[in-house]
Amino acid sequence: MAKQRQAWLDYVRFFSIFLVIVFHTPPRLPLLDNAVVLNLRVPVFFCISGFLYSIDRWSGFKQYALHRSKQIVVPYVTFFLIFYPLWLVVGRRLGDHPQVAALKPLWEMLLGDPKVVLPTFWYLSCLYAMQLLYYWVERLVPRRWLMVATVLLSGCAFVAFELQHSRIEYAWWRFWNVGNALRFMPFYALGNCFKRQLSALSFTSWRTVAGYAVLALLSVVGMAAVAPLDTSDNPLYMLCRIPAGLMVIPAYFGVAKWLAARLGHSKVVEFVTVSGTVYLGLQNYFIDAAKLLLTRVCGAGYAVDHAWLKLVIAVAVMAAIYPVAWLVDRYTPWLIGKGKYFDKY
Repeated sequence: MAKQRQAWLDYVRFFSIFLVIVFHTPPRLPLLDNAVVLNLRVPVFFCISGFLYSIDRWSGFKQYALHRSKQIVVPYVTFFLIFYPLWLVVGRRLGDHPQVAALKPLWEMLLGDPKVVLPTFWYLSCLYAMQLLYYWVERLVPRRWLMVATVLLSGCAFVAFELQHSRIEYAWWRFWNVGNALRFMPFYALGNCFKRQLSALSFTSWRTVAGYAVLALLSVVGMAAVAPLDTSDNPLYMLCRIPAGLMVIPAYFGVAKWLAARLGHSKVVEFVTVSGTVYLGLQNYFIDAAKLLLTRVCGAGYAVDHAWLKLVIAVAVMAAIYPVAWLVDRYTPWLIGKGKYFDKY
């Protein structure tokens, strides 16, 4: 039973990692990326993190914070220490980067709001802030009101952002992405508060399949309708992401369980999920390498608006990162907070 449960969780995380790579892979297809892919990755990542969280595992906040720091802050820092010097030597000479101050990425890293070097690690800083905040919310709020409390906190974060985001570049909500942590916390609470219900999601009948499909379709239609607002920094776009993300989760989990029931446990899928941080950190560099290769072989016009090309590049990037992730796991596990020293904590 435990192995079957882990199998479907692995499939959920595997496809979430793949969709993150798809989202960042050219060609850019605004409707597909903003209405479908975006809605299938961030909400599910946070929901699964909440699903795996258990208050009973920790004797106190110090032990919990130390464990989260080992798994999140350590790779956040080590990867930055690798790629920041590379950016100074190579990356800063490309594109608009010569206009960026040399110390700006370091400042962003300390703030937990990376944008120049390892911008995809915003997720790590956001998850770290979210988990530390949720630890206290769970202890201060009765469990039956946890979901409501996180929705209210999310609403307050939206209001605060709209009132102040144009005035101060680095306000409180940008410190370790606290603002995004509060805004996306309902997904984390959903995974944590409704474990039994989420575990029961499956394609038990055609009526169930139809219900999940309708919810997912409504989610896509809703996001497609507001997708143009993403370019105008309209708060309605961000507000719609919350219900749209919640609506797509039943179908996502149902598909993962269907695959797990038929394909069973996969060592490849499991390894990719436990190497998620490596994939998150390396994806943009491998995607850039693929873009350079395609430009050299096919010319600048290769990036036509074809979804199939986007998927092919994403699959190739996913496969190319795998051996690097294996080498990290085998020979330098300390880069991602693993190994003999970190296993003590």
